[in-house]
Amino acid sequence: MDRVLFQKLERLKEELFYLKKSKPELLKKLKTSIEAKKIAERSIYLCSEIVLDISDLIIIKKGYPKASTYSDSIYKLGDYAIIPKGFAHKFVYIAGLRNFLAHDYQKNTVPELEKFLKSGIKDIEQFIKYIERL
Repeated sequence: MDRVLFQKLERLKEELFYLKKSKPELLKKLKTSIEAKKIAERSIYLCSEIVLDISDLIIIKKGYPKASTYSDSIYKLGDYAIIPKGFAHKFVYIAGLRNFLAHDYQKNTVPELEKFLKSGIKDIEQFIKYIERL
């Protein structure tokens, strides 16, 4: 595995480990603690950003045309059979989540953070498994 890809995967695992360990506490305090909300926002944002960096890196390293959008990079992983196409179509929400956390900061992020903590962590774990098989 490429050194840069390995480092990005390790960083993603580190962030995921933190989220899994902190999940009960974050879910409990998300609606009442600004600190918990900020921690969750940053950590989930980093997970989404790293996933998209990994996706772009793989596409480029494999010699495929660069994706034009974050969503496109996830779809291309499915199109090029790097991850299962069905998983890519389900997982593409990660690009929208990244954009939401980066640009829609005036909106209430708590519902999306809760949703990710409840189901998105498993998707990231699955993504890591697919990438590690390369």
